[in-house]
Amino acid sequence: MRQAMSHANKDGSVEQLLRHELILGLLPSKDSALDSNAIHQRVANQGVQVDKRTIQRDLSELEQKFPHVHSRPRGKAKLWWAEKSLSRLSMLPTDAMNLVMIMEHAARFGMAAQVENLAPLRDYATSLLKGNRPSQSCRGKVISNTRFVVLESGQVKPEVLEVVQQALLDDASIEAIYLKRGASEPRTLHIRPLGLSYQDSNIYLVCVFKGLPEGKLASLPMHRFLFAKATWENLRGPEVFDMNSFEVRRSLISQKSERPVQLRLRISQMLYERLDENALTADQQLQPAAHGWWLMTGSLPLSQGLELWILSQGEHLEVLEPVELRQQIASSARRMAALYEHR
Repeated sequence: MRQAMSHANKDGSVEQLLRHELILGLLPSKDSALDSNAIHQRVANQGVQVDKRTIQRDLSELEQKFPHVHSRPRGKAKLWWAEKSLSRLSMLPTDAMNLVMIMEHAARFGMAAQVENLAPLRDYATSLLKGNRPSQSCRGKVISNTRFVVLESGQVKPEVLEVVQQALLDDASIEAIYLKRGASEPRTLHIRPLGLSYQDSNIYLVCVFKGLPEGKLASLPMHRFLFAKATWENLRGPEVFDMNSFEVRRSLISQKSERPVQLRLRISQMLYERLDENALTADQQLQPAAHGWWLMTGSLPLSQGLELWILSQGEHLEVLEPVELRQQIASSARRMAALYEHR
């Protein structure tokens, strides 16, 4: 497992990233190649004060990392150049703001450990938000938020997730210890990982495993894995697999219809104002109806998510079509209302 990076090490990593980016920008073309002393002076002219040995180490690291950074001997020294203009991790402050916001949003929805593994990149982007005004950082001016209640994320073991991710990269199988919900004892599974879905507050592994009926797919919450390791025995996966297929979406998000279904919804003025700015469907149409209500039409696949959204609108929405969905929502509403009638 990775050890936590100290604050001092984080600061050092950010400084090195910034210095490397600066050097990449300062490297000349081949016909104007410079020795390390000249590059050290150029770096110093930019306000970065480090010794010559640090610059020499930086140049050696850059040559190893980037195929377009080159050197050639000149006496006891080396001349350095780049084949073309380079800009590693070069981004505008607005791009840095977007990156920090995306990372913070991901951390809230089940990816805190993965974001922490990218701490140097996050810290680099954060440093760009400070710019020339270190006392006026812009980081707190953009946040990730939602009006919905966000459940606490399931605790995924980082070392288990790394094994799964590596198996996906290698197109390989794993052996895992998995505790099914409600089970008293965990079981060992021989799994062929097919994809990962980051949804709501959890991470789900789409896979097949030994003993699963032929042609079936499983979606297993990653926080229920106790252990995982690579295995030499390779389990065959499906010949054709698509993470956006109906079969996968049926397993992951309880999608009930393969194709979009035509919806007719009677909505209140309040909900109209929301949908007029943030449409429910790509083909949404809104038309005035009687008594201050509106008719919304559009098409979406039937799914658990659609049902939950409709129920969350309460008295501001009535399903007119499809009839099966209307009956299901009405039944749920009656059962919910009954809970409040005799208290």
